[in-house]
Amino acid sequence: MWTLLSAISFMAANILIKHLSTKLPALEMALFRSAGGIILAVVAWRAFLHLRQIQDPKGHLIRAAVGSVSLMALVHAYSSPALPVALVTAFMYTRVLLVIPMQRVFLGEGAGRRVWVAAGIGIVGALVALWPRLMSIGTPHWDWSVASLVVAAFAGAGSQIAMRRLAKTNPASVVVAVAAILVSAIVAVPASTVMVEPPAGDLPWLVVIALLSACAQWSTVRGYKHASPAVLMPVTLVDVPVALAAGYLLFGEVPGINAVVGAAIIISAAAYVTWMTEAHPSRVRVATQKRLRF
Repeated sequence: MWTLLSAISFMAANILIKHLSTKLPALEMALFRSAGGIILAVVAWRAFLHLRQIQDPKGHLIRAAVGSVSLMALVHAYSSPALPVALVTAFMYTRVLLVIPMQRVFLGEGAGRRVWVAAGIGIVGALVALWPRLMSIGTPHWDWSVASLVVAAFAGAGSQIAMRRLAKTNPASVVVAVAAILVSAIVAVPASTVMVEPPAGDLPWLVVIALLSACAQWSTVRGYKHASPAVLMPVTLVDVPVALAAGYLLFGEVPGINAVVGAAIIISAAAYVTWMTEAHPSRVRVATQKRLRF
């Protein structure tokens, strides 16, 4: 449930970023998105008064560095007019497969055949649902926008691994608040060179982007306290059927057969990995005492 909430929050934030991309620079929106987590510093104020309570400082620095790269690259990709939302969304699903080997290398947490199967089924479902839109897009020419999309996928997977590591030793509010402070400080440097005064009517949307991003990260960390990224990443694909349902309920958009079939496949993958976690917890969880390899 935490991972599902995270996926929906991230999806909503990214849609708003695309909506504002014609008015504001990508780096400015990245700054607003990262700053949302600072509000959790109010919740985690005791940890900041006693720095010794902030566990694994090296992990926090790694999370901030990788998260900054992922955030700036992803916002740049979403705000690019050459990359439709469907294409960016579909490509970012490669993170589902990337986290499995990266989790093994950096955390020492393996993933069995069932996890690979669930990830593969989920990605197939997402591609089936998005296939008509992808076919109407065509192949984009290689440019910095496409390169940023590749960087965002790898850095995004690395960010998930870092959050899993931190989730084992820190409260979720501390993880998000520390990351927000560090990432905002990093992103503010390039953002300061392109920032413009946002239209008054768009300020509420920027605040919503910040709050949605903070909620998404906090929910992600809460989820990683219970299971590894490899197990939970297929659940993030549920944002596809959720988006289809929202389009139907809010705008009367009737999904086609591809969307219905793809959504059913994704839900099956999410249900399968959820059942696997409950039925065989020892196969998907690793003891917190296990040595990390960062």
